[in-house]
Amino acid sequence: MSNAKEKEYVKTLTISDLFNDENKCKYIIPIYQRNYAWGNDEISSLLQDIKNACGKNKKQDKNYYIGSLVVYRRENGDFEVIDGQQRLTTLTLIMHHLGKLSFRNVFFEHRDESEQALSNLNSEKLPSNFSQALKTIKKVIDEWGNNKDEIVKFLLDKVEIIRTEVPEGTDLNHYFEIMNTRGEQLEKHEILKARLMKELPTAIEQSLFAKIWDACSDMSRYVVIGFDSELRKVILGGDWRKVRGFFKTILNENSENSENSENPENPEEPENSIVKLINAEVKIEKNEEQSQDKYDGEFTSVIDFPNFLMHVLRIYLEMFDKCKYSTKNDPSNVSLDEKLLLKSFEGKFEGKPKKVRIFIYTLLVCRYLFDLYVIKSNMIRTDYENWSLWKIVKGKSGYYYKNSFGSYKDVSVDNSLDKNDDEALNDADPTKKAVMLLSMFHVSNPSRIYKNWLYAVLRWLFDNRDDIEQSDYINFLEKLCDKFYFGNNCQGKDITEIILDEVEVEFEFNLGSKESSEYKKYWDRGVNVPNFVFNRLDYQLWKLPGEKVKDFLKNDGWLTENTKNAIWKKFRFTFRSSVEHHYPQHPIDGQRIEDVDMFGNLYLLSQSKNSRLNNLTPIAKRDIIKPWNNCDSLKQVIMMSHDKWGEDEIKVHGEKMLTILNQPLSKTDS
Repeated sequence: MSNAKEKEYVKTLTISDLFNDENKCKYIIPIYQRNYAWGNDEISSLLQDIKNACGKNKKQDKNYYIGSLVVYRRENGDFEVIDGQQRLTTLTLIMHHLGKLSFRNVFFEHRDESEQALSNLNSEKLPSNFSQALKTIKKVIDEWGNNKDEIVKFLLDKVEIIRTEVPEGTDLNHYFEIMNTRGEQLEKHEILKARLMKELPTAIEQSLFAKIWDACSDMSRYVVIGFDSELRKVILGGDWRKVRGFFKTILNENSENSENSENPENPEEPENSIVKLINAEVKIEKNEEQSQDKYDGEFTSVIDFPNFLMHVLRIYLEMFDKCKYSTKNDPSNVSLDEKLLLKSFEGKFEGKPKKVRIFIYTLLVCRYLFDLYVIKSNMIRTDYENWSLWKIVKGKSGYYYKNSFGSYKDVSVDNSLDKNDDEALNDADPTKKAVMLLSMFHVSNPSRIYKNWLYAVLRWLFDNRDDIEQSDYINFLEKLCDKFYFGNNCQGKDITEIILDEVEVEFEFNLGSKESSEYKKYWDRGVNVPNFVFNRLDYQLWKLPGEKVKDFLKNDGWLTENTKNAIWKKFRFTFRSSVEHHYPQHPIDGQRIEDVDMFGNLYLLSQSKNSRLNNLTPIAKRDIIKPWNNCDSLKQVIMMSHDKWGEDEIKVHGEKMLTILNQPLSKTDS
């Protein structure tokens, strides 16, 4: 196809152009497409990307590419949407919320409910997928605050989408099937796997590479379970306690098992087809060693594999391939956005089999360390979100799990947990503090592409992989929290720069100074206070000795000593995303105060609970919360313990909380 012909089929549109009624373009979503299914994570990520791109645009006047739209032009001129309908529908909802949708050009074919929803988005009886999407859009855009107009203008004029028309005569059903059937449409990490494998000179190396890659790619189980028993011994030894060597070491020790089927001196060259490379993997035999643990397979990773690869690439570049005279391989230049996965790896491994070997070793070690020292979500408890930090242990006839740093009561075959048993993570457990710190980071950054804390953690684990002690790990995590708080939130430094900077943050306020006074007011920002700030403070409050907690609580009859102890003991970090004003912004009784946006009047709450409390008075809120026997926030517990809540209480509470917040974590429990 000539360049002139390509221009007829490919067109770049701004969002204004996409929804411009002068173009008279209609986009039809056919029945073979799935219904609208984007949820909170996808929508929030899209809007956050736009906001971030707008911020960067201040320095360089560039348009921002938001994705592609693949269409087929029907005989009547309408565009049949083949790929990109989720993003297109979401953009329609965003434009409606902003009041910029002068006309509708997106239509659902043969889906009456969705079609009716798009035709009347102001209806109170929208399907749940549309109503929830609009709620998420409103929440995120409201958080833009004073920057809203600037970001909206950027969205309309600078954000672009590429519309690609497929040629006439294309079998659309078959085309869509190819694009969306696993095994034909390869995911980006599968394509990357094939590209890297092709750089290795022998079939045996490729086979081993594939085994390691596949074991690492399944984030729902521990990586050691992804190998057959013989290969596991070679890689991890008989006790599974350490990755034993680099790629070539593993290969040499494993060669005896494979020399009959492969000749390294005269390897059979693999097919060039990506699909064939992926399918040419040696099948893993069924593992003879079976789990005797009833919790096996009940873990959910905090990150998916494509994003994990981006973290590993950063670590590989810093540890093994950093160039002093070029920024090409600078780890800070690697995005954590999985959409840029293939681009991030371009030019780094072509014709360099040695680098491929080192990278797969780095991937394996990082994945092994991730399993042992990064939290997982598990389904043992059903009453609230729970996190685990367990290592897998080889037993006499199988394997089981126990807390990574030992515990009062191991989670194992012989010491199993009841669902309501809290002893697995009691106050004496050395694992608990690590769990609290890691879950604090995770819930503060739920989006996969903004988990810079995880890069920092993996980086430290990899660097200390031969000697990881619980006390050192806790010390690192607390200092990382301090660096993120004082370096990023308070000083405006880039997060990646903070992580790579080995200078320790030692920051304390000189009480009574001008600096201290300014920072005590820094978070009087209402809903614009970052979630991380509240989560950091809740960790500090959880860490405080009991006698210090008493200084903040009012014993009013609601919060007894037993109640307080139970709340503090059971407190866990959950996904809280709503900043609640304890004294409401729009009180039912109409008695407003000026200090509602001060930090002393704010706490973090789950979205569902926030909607129930809404504009109720502080006492009314407490009456609703009392039967729940738990609180989303320890700061909330302190605030709820006051019978009276007004301007004086807000100021005093805010001073006390900011004094704690603005201390290094090492000083919190002193």
